[in-house]
Amino acid sequence: MEAAMGLKHRGIFRIGYVWLKLQDPQLKKSRSFYKNQLGMLETERAANRSYLRCWHESFAYNLVLESGTENCLVEIGLQVRDQQDLDDFSKAITAADIMVTPAAAGEALAGLGQSISFTIPGGQRLRLYAEMEQPGYTTGYESPDWVTPRELRGTAAPMFLNHVALTSNDPAATIEFLTDVLGFGISEKIINEKTGKPLSALLFRMSREVGGQELAIFPGKNGHLHHIAFTKEDPDDIMVTGIYLREQGINIDRYGPTRQAYGNTFSIHFFDQFGVRLELCSGGRLTDAHPEFEPITWDETELGRAISYYSQELDPDFLEHSL
Repeated sequence: MEAAMGLKHRGIFRIGYVWLKLQDPQLKKSRSFYKNQLGMLETERAANRSYLRCWHESFAYNLVLESGTENCLVEIGLQVRDQQDLDDFSKAITAADIMVTPAAAGEALAGLGQSISFTIPGGQRLRLYAEMEQPGYTTGYESPDWVTPRELRGTAAPMFLNHVALTSNDPAATIEFLTDVLGFGISEKIINEKTGKPLSALLFRMSREVGGQELAIFPGKNGHLHHIAFTKEDPDDIMVTGIYLREQGINIDRYGPTRQAYGNTFSIHFFDQFGVRLELCSGGRLTDAHPEFEPITWDETELGRAISYYSQELDPDFLEHSL
């Protein structure tokens, strides 16, 4: 009975994918990195696109790479329950004076059902959809061995997409839209000491063990990507993966491996060859969407400790967008 009630939850229930455009003819460098070093599985290859997924993902893809003339974030896909949710969101978003663009099944991306796309106040495009092809777990559905597939061992091999962080020149307005219109909850936020408004927030819908976030908002330029985060099982995995990354000459960011008090995760940040900041994280604050839930509030003066508990020093470069 409880499971059935959970399935009736309306609205957004998962972050599905991130779509990037990269200056990479035939996607030779990016496909090699994301398959052989990050450890994702390619599910489909089109003329100028590669569709990849994490090994613990049952749906067709978590990441779409497209060859283009610039490196940029194209969009983020979020899955809703059904067509009713798409219709309801279309009305609510339009009522907020934001234009909604519908797309037929297969029009936007391969294997994607009917969808709607729109640009949030921070300048990024989101797409809501109810259906995506689901080839199933690579480990199968019958008595599976929940271990990293043999062909991915020795790579970072993330389990699934965890969250995406975006930058906005008006974080408060972006956060307000995500909460009031799209129904996100705030698990943690950093308050601007002068205005009292949120400078940053971690936003969640249903997932408990993703650090209380599927989307994160940071201050910065509109329309940009800060980082893409993927899940590892525990802190030991983060340490071992850090060794793999360093051995392969991957550019590791200022913070990592480290404990991030903001979201309560153990994380490592690093870059691909195109400047995309990536994160592997484990743990995270457990969140449940209920009427009595209250977000954790951080003061702006505690930003250094919030981002890296060990160093507790703020590196301004970390706040810059990557794409």
